[in-house]
Amino acid sequence: MTVMLLRWPKLVAVVLLTACASGGRNSAGSGRQDPLRTYGSDRASAGEDSSEFATIYGRMGLAASGSPLFFVGDVAYFATRSPDTTLVVVGLSLPNKGLVFKRDQGAYSASYAVDLSLTGSAGVVAEARDSESVRVVTFKETSRTDESVIYRRTFRATPGTYGLTYAVRDGNGQRNAQRSLTISVPRLVSSGLSTIEPVYEGAPRTRLDSAPTYLPAPRASYVFGVDDSALVYLESYSPRTPISLEVRTPDGKIAWQGSRTLPVQGAGLASGLINVPLVHGDVGIGTIIATQAGSPDTLGTRIFIGFGPDLPVLSFKQMLGYLRFFRAQKQLQPLYNAKPDERGARWTEFLRATDPNPSTPQNEALDDYFNRIRDANSIFLGDSPSGWLSDRGMVFVTLGPPSNSFEDYGSMYMGDIVSQGQLATRVKILVWDYSQYQTRIIFFDPNDTRQWRMTRPSMSVFQSLLARLTNQ
Repeated sequence: MTVMLLRWPKLVAVVLLTACASGGRNSAGSGRQDPLRTYGSDRASAGEDSSEFATIYGRMGLAASGSPLFFVGDVAYFATRSPDTTLVVVGLSLPNKGLVFKRDQGAYSASYAVDLSLTGSAGVVAEARDSESVRVVTFKETSRTDESVIYRRTFRATPGTYGLTYAVRDGNGQRNAQRSLTISVPRLVSSGLSTIEPVYEGAPRTRLDSAPTYLPAPRASYVFGVDDSALVYLESYSPRTPISLEVRTPDGKIAWQGSRTLPVQGAGLASGLINVPLVHGDVGIGTIIATQAGSPDTLGTRIFIGFGPDLPVLSFKQMLGYLRFFRAQKQLQPLYNAKPDERGARWTEFLRATDPNPSTPQNEALDDYFNRIRDANSIFLGDSPSGWLSDRGMVFVTLGPPSNSFEDYGSMYMGDIVSQGQLATRVKILVWDYSQYQTRIIFFDPNDTRQWRMTRPSMSVFQSLLARLTNQ
């Protein structure tokens, strides 16, 4: 067993293990109170909308769980010296945010356990049980939502159909999740290809009696306009034969075509890493396809091109809808007008134009904006509409949390708060103060159901601030 702790932007912990078995990636009265406590009084648990991501990754043929212990698992297949035995490489990734971290000698530590079982028609033919720890230096790292923990285990199995079950448990809490896949382990012969496996890094395999050494990227996710290529690991069992590659968009159009010949590593084996261009890819679930001359098989692996690990957005148009409180319509118009093959370039230009700190790899303004959307979707579940498009959600996403908030009672007439009047109705009100804008936004609850509405004067104030801020 090999355990590595890494210190790099993408990953913090990697576990690579190998096992044998006898027995894939498949083709979100007045009294001044703590403002957080007031506006979050009907708050649900905050966090990434992992259920939407689980749906996306499930559509890609992956094992994917939702909140609170979010994981994604994939499967890849490689040849051995015998056509009756295939290497089954099981990958799994976890975000740090799904684990419970504890303070540990100036750092933070968590642990998790993974149980894998491979079941055939006669019962369990292989299983593995592993417990591992994760240690990070800063508290900020504990809330990462990317693939911050990578686990991999290798089995040997005879070709056939199996059930593969992933069971993951958090070592410091009660969180657990389980998912299953039905997999078809192929018989890999001299004219075939291995799985096209998205990876972070790796080295070519040189012998069929060893296991591949690569770091899998189970989510196979790439950031639109930022990641210009996907790194994949691929093997050919017909050396010196060219391989045709394609990238297809979610609607099936060809975004890129090319040909590669893998370096020969040994008898009956060519292997290597390939950078597959994504510059003309579109947002959503696409496909990388490989075909080898002389082989009847066409292999494919699904990839997800999105806008980051916290944004389960499946289309470019949907993304533009999310930006309505970030920038004015005239600044978004070049994105709306972009042709499909221009969208990546236009999006990159938009990121540069709106980045408050170009010296960092992130666009902090956009990250903060989508963090507020995610928080609003958790905090304002009871409003109608719920989440970030509710009245409170719109204000929160645009202006951020209030500097002070409190509830009171007021008199309302024709949608306005008034000081007196026989026709006025007494209603509960919620006041949000924004000292940085010298502004007060008032909401009212007409039916005492905590579905807050902005008063008409406050809506006018908000619209004025929105216009000013989105035109910056």
